[in-house]
Amino acid sequence: MKTLFMLLAIMTAGCASALTYNDRQTATMSPEARTKLKELEVVRVPVVSPSDEEIRKARLRFAEIDRAELAEMEARFHPVIKRETMAGVPIAVITPQHVAEENKGKRLLYIHGGGNMMGAATDRTGMLMANEMGLDAYAIEYRLAPEAKSPVALQECIAVYKELVSQFGASNIVGVAVSSGSAHMLGVLLDAHEHGLPMIAGIALFSPLVDLTDRGDSITSNNGRDFLAYENQMDKFFIAPYVGNQTKLDDPSISPLYGAYDSSFPATVIVTGTRDIVLSGSTRLHWKLRRANVPAELIVGEGMWHAYTSYPDIPESREARKATQDFLFAQLRRAAKQD
Repeated sequence: MKTLFMLLAIMTAGCASALTYNDRQTATMSPEARTKLKELEVVRVPVVSPSDEEIRKARLRFAEIDRAELAEMEARFHPVIKRETMAGVPIAVITPQHVAEENKGKRLLYIHGGGNMMGAATDRTGMLMANEMGLDAYAIEYRLAPEAKSPVALQECIAVYKELVSQFGASNIVGVAVSSGSAHMLGVLLDAHEHGLPMIAGIALFSPLVDLTDRGDSITSNNGRDFLAYENQMDKFFIAPYVGNQTKLDDPSISPLYGAYDSSFPATVIVTGTRDIVLSGSTRLHWKLRRANVPAELIVGEGMWHAYTSYPDIPESREARKATQDFLFAQLRRAAKQD
C-alpha cells in the first residue's frame, strides 16, 4: 500500500508524510508491526480532482503491484487459478492445494477492495483467506470506476451471488470482503433480502468502507494516523469517480451502513484497527447488526491500520485472520446442522 500511495503522490504532485506515533503507542505492537508502521505514509493529493486518465494510470501501476503479490501468493500456496465467467461476470476460481474432506462442497465468495477504482480478484487478502482456509474461492472481477460507476459493480456482484447460491446452496457458502468490497458484499445481501433470496452462512468484512459520507469520529481522529485520508484522497480518488453525479451518499446501495437489517442476515465478523480511518463505520455497523439480532463480532487490532490483515506475516494480521476463519467455519458447521 505504501507503494501505491507514493505512486499517487508522484502522479498528482501530492504530498506524502509519515504516520504519527510515539514510543508509548508502538510499545503494545509486535516488532513486525512496528517495522511496517514506520514504512507507511499518508498522501494528500491536490485539491483539484484527478482526471479519469490519471485514475486509469494509477490503476495500471497498482495492477503491477497486484501481479507481484499474486506471484508471491502462488509461490507460497501453489493454488490452481482459473479465469472464468459466472452470470456473464469475470471471476477467478481459486482452488487450494489442500481442501479438507469436511470442506469439500463448501465455497468462499470473495469481493476485493481498492476504492472501486483499482484492485483485483486475486489480491493478497483473497489469496490468503482461500488458501489458509482451504476453501474453493469464487472471486469477482467486477468493473471499476471511472468507466463503471455505481451501481454497475454491485449489480455484477449480485448476479454472481445468485448463481453461486443456485449452484452450491447458500448454507455451503461464506463471504469475505475487504474495504470497498465490503459495501458490495452488504449491498448484495440487502438486495437478496429484498428479493427473498437465501442468505449465505456467514460473512467477514475487513476494514469495511460502508459509509461514503464523511460522518464518524475516526474519519477525523485517525486522519494522519492511517495511510488513508478522507479529504483530498478518498473523496477525490475513491468516492467521486465511483458515485458520479449521485449526491445522496447515504443511499444504502452506496453506503450500506444505512440499510435496513434484521435477524435473517448472516452472522458477521468485522475486522478493523485502532488506526483504521473507517474504524467508526465498523463499530457503527457492529452495533447496528447487534440491534437487529444478527450475530456479530468485532475484532479491533491494537495499533493497526486500514486492511492490515493483507500482510501475511505480521502477528496481529495472522491472529485476526485466524479468528475470522474460526468464525466462518463455525457458521458453516451451524448451517450444516440446520439443513
